[in-house]
Amino acid sequence: MDESLLAFDREKHICYSNLAKRVMLEHLSMHYPKSEVDYVWEKVQQQYVEFLKDVPYLGGIKNTHNGTGGTYDCIALFAYYEAQENKPTLDELYEMNIELLRPSFEQLGKFVNANNKILLRVMNFAFKATARSDKKHAKDWHGDYIMEVEPYNKQTGIHYYFSRCPIAEFARQHGYLHLMPAICNGDYPIFEAMHAGLIRKTTCSNGSRCDYWIVGDKSRFLKEHPRRTDTDGYWYND
Repeated sequence: MDESLLAFDREKHICYSNLAKRVMLEHLSMHYPKSEVDYVWEKVQQQYVEFLKDVPYLGGIKNTHNGTGGTYDCIALFAYYEAQENKPTLDELYEMNIELLRPSFEQLGKFVNANNKILLRVMNFAFKATARSDKKHAKDWHGDYIMEVEPYNKQTGIHYYFSRCPIAEFARQHGYLHLMPAICNGDYPIFEAMHAGLIRKTTCSNGSRCDYWIVGDKSRFLKEHPRRTDTDGYWYND
C-alpha cells in the first residue's frame, strides 16, 4: 500500500522514513517468497497505523528525534515484529536498526573526529541545543524526550542523559521491553562512526535514565570502562 493511503493523523504523526521502508522490505524478502512479501508488508503497515493511535504528539517533523532511525522508525520496527507469526530475532532487529542509523552517522564521521577536543566541544554544543529544544516544547510535545546536558569537561568529554524516552515508554506500554536491546545497543556503533566511544551504565528501558558519556575512541576511559552485556542483552560499561 502506498504510504499516502495510510490512515493516521498526519497533523499529529509522521510516517516511517523511506530508508525504514526499504530496510523492512529487504528483510521481509529474506524470509518470504516474493508472492507473499506484499501481503506481509501491508500487515506491517496496518500495525504501524494501529500503533500510532497510542502515541502522543511528539512534535512531528519539527522534532529532530523523529528523523530517520528515530522514534517513528523504531515504532515501525515494532510493527515489523508484531505483524509476523515467525518473530524476527533480537539480532535481526538490531541489524535493521543499525542499517537505519549507519548512513547519516558515517557521513558525519567523514568530518567529525571526537578525538579532536574542539570538535568534541562542538558536539556538546549540538546536544545542548537539542536539550533546549526539548525543554522549549515540553508542554506541547507530550511524552517527548527529557534531555539534560552537563557542563562540558575537556578532560572527561561529554556527559548527558535522557530521563524520558518515548521509545522506551512505547515498548513498556506494549510489552516490548525485551526488544529494546536491539534499539539501545545501536547507540554504540553510531558514535564509533564519528571516532567516538560511548560509556553507559543504564538506559530508560532497564533503569531510570539513559546516560551518555562520550569520549574520543582513543581515550583511556574506554579501556578503564570496558563494555559488557547483561543477562537481558543490553550493552553497558563497568
